[in-house]
Amino acid sequence: MHGETVVVPVDPREMTRIVTDSGELHIIHEITLGDLLIVTALFAIIIFMLISSVIRRKSVV
Repeated sequence: MHGETVVVPVDPREMTRIVTDSGELHIIHEITLGDLLIVTALFAIIIFMLISSVIRRKSVV
């Protein structure tokens, strides 16, 4: 695999380079639409759980 050049259209700010004894590792940081949807859904569930617990505490008092 020596001599091959792999060209990936990635902004250098989105890539981490780690130099090791056996070569250089390029870690590409990506976030997909699915990742955003899951994080948004989890955040919404947490917010709704907090709101419902506050409402339950006020109705008990």
